[in-house]
Amino acid sequence: MKQIFTFLSTLIFALGFSQDGFLDTTYGNSGFYVHNSGAYGKSIEIDANQKMVIGTYSTNSSFKFYRFSSSNQLDTTFGISGSTSISLGGENAVLNDMKIQPDGKIVAVGYWEDAGSANRKDFIVIRLNADGTLDTTFNSTGKLTVAFGSNEDIANAVAIQTDGKILVAGHSFTGSYRDVAIARINTDGTLDNTFGTNGKITTDIAGNHDAATCIAINNDGKFAVGSYTYGAGSSNIFADFGIAKYNSNGSLDTSFSSDGKHVVVIAPSFNDKPVAIAFQSNGKILMGGSALLSTSSRDDFAVVRLNANGTLDTSFNSAGIFTTAIGSSDDTAYAMKLLSDGKILLAGTITSGSYSDIGLIRVTSNGYLDTTFGTNGKTQQGYGNLSVIQDMDIMSDGKIMVCGSAGTTNIFLARFNGSTPLSLGTNDLTADIKELSVYPNPVKDVLYSDQKLENFELYSVSGSLIRSGKNENSISVHDLPKGMYMLKIKNKDKSITKKIIKN
Repeated sequence: MKQIFTFLSTLIFALGFSQDGFLDTTYGNSGFYVHNSGAYGKSIEIDANQKMVIGTYSTNSSFKFYRFSSSNQLDTTFGISGSTSISLGGENAVLNDMKIQPDGKIVAVGYWEDAGSANRKDFIVIRLNADGTLDTTFNSTGKLTVAFGSNEDIANAVAIQTDGKILVAGHSFTGSYRDVAIARINTDGTLDNTFGTNGKITTDIAGNHDAATCIAINNDGKFAVGSYTYGAGSSNIFADFGIAKYNSNGSLDTSFSSDGKHVVVIAPSFNDKPVAIAFQSNGKILMGGSALLSTSSRDDFAVVRLNANGTLDTSFNSAGIFTTAIGSSDDTAYAMKLLSDGKILLAGTITSGSYSDIGLIRVTSNGYLDTTFGTNGKTQQGYGNLSVIQDMDIMSDGKIMVCGSAGTTNIFLARFNGSTPLSLGTNDLTADIKELSVYPNPVKDVLYSDQKLENFELYSVSGSLIRSGKNENSISVHDLPKGMYMLKIKNKDKSITKKIIKN
């Protein structure tokens, strides 16, 4: 009887701590890993092989990257012994965001500061090959600076279009105010002159300071940015959630809020801090971040959902706005991910007295805490006395990687249990062509179809486009790593997705 009781206790303990939202104690040192890098982790992207690319921040004129295996071994095929440092010159360079292209190349953005000109900052965009070397097919040098004015231009976010063009969003100081600034870059690293004016646009959202912090592309080619926006609430000294939606050519989409712009005031007379934006498959827009609520006088995690026309979606938490506290002081969100089941993850830093902890929440598709995650939808996890979270990504098995710093000059990683991969960010696919078959599945080398595939796209479960094609009866997959993939097929006006297992 004692043996049975001990077994059941062990089983319950194991099940409890493998629940979504709890630390994955099989990772690193009981769920944590710290790498002494001389810089802190600013951005994390998981590639198709489940390796982790970390972009770092330190006060110097270089961008430095590391690539780790899922078991935290430096990948010696990347850069020099697993890391690469790209000198940008000038006085300072700050990496703010990073994305991995379907071909494995890495695009990173931020700003570059001219040492010879006071306050002069420009967008900086670099592209690395998958091995960590500069991609000299990109603007001949692997680097591009973009100036909107003669003062402060800072890039905060990047997104990759399906045609490989690169959208970079941030802000430009126009002389009186900061405005949203967006550039589109061709695959060869030149500005795309079919976009805005000479590849650049600026947008004033509410008559005061605006600064884009995030960008997302819809499946119809339109895109949206989220920004700090001042001037829409009771006073122009407080920031609100600003959203601007654009057509693919960079013009404002007037089907959205009549002028392409909308401001959500969560907490009047207090600052709201948007950090992430995503399109749902039905065209609705999610924004995540933090809001300083007058009821608590502290920052709480916040999610806003808008309908495709720009109105607040009242089917989401009854008002289109969700907020929640995690700790006893400020809760500051830094990253959001939309999962394939429609749920939403937010990650950030939780202030707890003189300490800071990791904070995670999972929100249901209708805007309430998901009680199957962590403790009633929330996780607060400490590491020593300091763990500042800057970014998050999802592995192919749904586990959650968070990245930031422990201390001041270390890359800090932690892994939490999760069971749902990222949304592909494409339209929900119907079963109207369900009679179409692809085989064999599982597949080793070549996937065949019993119908010609007019259009197909093959995605990793993390949402990265692996390859695409038209008018094919077969798809070669022999070069892909083992794992699960999602195949999107569109014939005429009908679409379907199929789960593909690569052996």
